Amino acid sequence: MSTPYGRFARWRATRIWLRDPRRAIARLSGPPGGLDGPQLALRAWLALTFERDPAAAEGLARAGLSRPGDTRFAAAALAEALMRRGAHDEAVEVIRAARARLPDVPWYELTLTDALEDSGRTDEAVAILERSASHPKLRRHALKRLSRIALERGERAAARRWFEALVALAPDYLVYASDYVALGRLQLEAGDADAARETWRRGARIYPRHRELRVLRQEHFGEAESLAAPRVAPVAEQQAGVRRIPIPTPLITNRTDLARLVDGATAGKRRPGDVIALAESPTAAAQGRVLPLELVRPGRLARLLSRFVGEIGPLHSPEGMEGAVMEAGRIRIVLGAVAGAVGRPLGRRGWFYRVAGPRTAMIDDVAACLPPLDHHLIFGPIEPGALARELARALDCEVAVVDANHRTGAWVLAGSDGVDREWLARALADNPAGNEDEQTPVVLVRPTAPSEAPAAGPPPDRRRQPVSR
Repeated sequence: MSTPYGRFARWRATRIWLRDPRRAIARLSGPPGGLDGPQLALRAWLALTFERDPAAAEGLARAGLSRPGDTRFAAAALAEALMRRGAHDEAVEVIRAARARLPDVPWYELTLTDALEDSGRTDEAVAILERSASHPKLRRHALKRLSRIALERGERAAARRWFEALVALAPDYLVYASDYVALGRLQLEAGDADAARETWRRGARIYPRHRELRVLRQEHFGEAESLAAPRVAPVAEQQAGVRRIPIPTPLITNRTDLARLVDGATAGKRRPGDVIALAESPTAAAQGRVLPLELVRPGRLARLLSRFVGEIGPLHSPEGMEGAVMEAGRIRIVLGAVAGAVGRPLGRRGWFYRVAGPRTAMIDDVAACLPPLDHHLIFGPIEPGALARELARALDCEVAVVDANHRTGAWVLAGSDGVDREWLARALADNPAGNEDEQTPVVLVRPTAPSEAPAAGPPPDRRRQPVSR
């Protein structure tokens, strides 16, 4: 029989699992028979994401789904565990069943289409995406996928149609410079030079640092002028005494072995004295700090507070704000909201995050994640200092975890013992990794000839932009 203490421990585990997964696992320990369906579901999710044990997660998830209660985490854990061992069709059916149980949750459509694509059933995915393109919450996500799929298939007319619909949403977080590049090329191929020119000009106004847009405008239309100034001045490497080398990688997800990926990506490139700068959100994703939006149920507090964030804030969506509530707790979020309300008329920005805690500033919501993670929340990394030191020992190179974007500069979350954080923040102030879909989450930062470092830009105000990938 369950004791009052045991019931309290399990109740507490459901509230601390995100902030302290080790304690949550300890509170949910014991035979599965002592846990109800929702508790088993959460235990399965922790086995998958924190303990990185898909086999254990699958067993716990199946047990959770056999019992009544909220089993969304069980379905998500089971589907992912099945995908990892190649049982794609069964995973698709698990997602379909979860969607049938919760037909009012639109995000299952994207989870299902992504699983269908992974299964090689792209035609089925496209059919769902075409329906989703008319849904107000799903439209930009669907258009992003449809345009890419059509381009990959060589369906040029369809690709142009979907890209034009996507770019028409701009300014929008999922419309990147690469979308303007692709659309302009398609328009030029179709003989519509005027449309291509206008597309590239619009893209250059939004992304003034994007090299390919500048080159295309120069090559095809003889336009060399800058149409806008970047928010953060570019770092002059020679003057700053530093060389920055962005390293491309495959997309980092909760399936990624981060140490192996970084070692392989930097092998033959890194040298003693280099600092390996890891983008904060991909680092967190590799730690399993990723939560599909169908697992997030915004409460009244999150829905209320998200209205006051603004369109470019990291917590602008109810789901994103609910993530902050999960991370910091209701009391700190309420106190942070009060502090933010007091600071705003005084011209003091960032008081919300000072009170609610810096981990709330690290949350990337749906506006800031690269597909297929664009219908997920990504929380800040767990123990980034310990991770940096562990990687530094393994790679024989200094390592830092950095949150940078092209609007507010760089923030060094943590570093191994030999990292000069202030120097590194100045060196990465203009985010050489890029802020869109470059997939260069690793940057080698190499000191060169000593010289005066560039002046640091303004401290980050934590208004989230699309994260570097």
